[in-house]
Amino acid sequence: MNQDLKPHLIYLAFFFPPSRASGVYRAIATANVFKKSGWDVTVVTVEKKFFEEEIGTYDSSLFNDLETGIDVVRVPFTFNAGGYKKAIQKSGWFKANFPRLYQKVGRLVRTYLLDRKRPATRIDKYGAWIEPAVDVVERIHEEKPASHLLATANPFAAFEVAFQIQKKTNIDFSIDYRDPWTTDVYSGQKANHPKEIFQLERRIIDRASHVFHVNNAMAEVCRQQYPKSAGKHLVAPNGFDMKSVALPSLGDSGSPLVFVMLGTLNPHWPFNEIIEAWDRARQYLPFNSLLRLGGYLGYFAQSELPLRQLLPDESCGFEYVGPVSKSEVSNFYRSASVIIIPASGGPLVTTGKVYEAAAQPNPIVCVQSENGGARRALEGRPLVFSCEPSIDAIERAILDSAASSLRMGEADIKRIRNFAAPFERETSLKVIVESIGNKVLFSHG
Repeated sequence: MNQDLKPHLIYLAFFFPPSRASGVYRAIATANVFKKSGWDVTVVTVEKKFFEEEIGTYDSSLFNDLETGIDVVRVPFTFNAGGYKKAIQKSGWFKANFPRLYQKVGRLVRTYLLDRKRPATRIDKYGAWIEPAVDVVERIHEEKPASHLLATANPFAAFEVAFQIQKKTNIDFSIDYRDPWTTDVYSGQKANHPKEIFQLERRIIDRASHVFHVNNAMAEVCRQQYPKSAGKHLVAPNGFDMKSVALPSLGDSGSPLVFVMLGTLNPHWPFNEIIEAWDRARQYLPFNSLLRLGGYLGYFAQSELPLRQLLPDESCGFEYVGPVSKSEVSNFYRSASVIIIPASGGPLVTTGKVYEAAAQPNPIVCVQSENGGARRALEGRPLVFSCEPSIDAIERAILDSAASSLRMGEADIKRIRNFAAPFERETSLKVIVESIGNKVLFSHG
């Protein structure tokens, strides 16, 4: 393709490598699939040091997953307001003689300077990123005109960046929700936001070309909330990468079974119930059967210690192997007899790992309330044992899945592959590329 004829996507993705936030795999895959589809891609994200030094959660190996030729432009951002103290910190005499007044003036200065950097409506705690990001996108567009803007959230500050750019330049933009903005993802009820946030969301959706969601339940909530935009709301489910799928390994009767969980442990998981159910069930399983957890303990460095205290010791047939890099996912699953998916919430919550687990050649125990998004995503997939997050129900599902792991054969594995095929990353995200691509072609005649 002639380089000059390539469409150019500016992709607003605050959480991008080296971030290891829950939505980063979707962001990587989105940038990659546009690049593979013949687009020039410029990702606008935040500085590396924000992840590495400020929140302490990063995985540099994720850079290996990016397609060659994707441009990444980083915009400064910090939660630390310390920079705003410099002017008054030079007044050593004033600080020494009037410490309380010094502190009060410092707070006033920080508040004043921060408020000047925030938009009129404070979207979220990332609002200070909006103004510098808008400046950067304008500069990129001047140097290399954008065919389309795509913003992914959260944070929803990225939506505001796209919205402001569209008002200034008239470039079409689309938005990609990973979580609903004005609906509580766990309860399904309206979130506790000021009315200005709902008004801002409406204005952004009204201006957007397309609005993408990860499941039907989330799309339907937005259609009902903003019925005039119903035709814009499309579903692009999360997916899996083929390199993360393990080769099948059929078990032998009497051999120890390995139940695995992979993901970032967080307070919303029904973790205690799973551990208690495991403790009950393991007496009926082959000797030395094991429950193995892989993944980070929380999304931020400071959450690791309290979550580590939830882990049982090895005498309970439990093993924590720590974080599992993307390149090691297939090896982690290769040891599995059964996969346990710990999911929270209701229809809006699918969980990022559900499709990756669904593609593995193993039975699955999905622990989530009835009508939960992860359970719905697995409907039609062979060898799934979904259950309520109660100890008794989880124990039964563990034992049923154990029996099925010993009975499964090549026909079951083939059916699993057929189920998973539409959720391979490039296939599942095709709706985003094709919808935006058609819009660009139409706009340019």
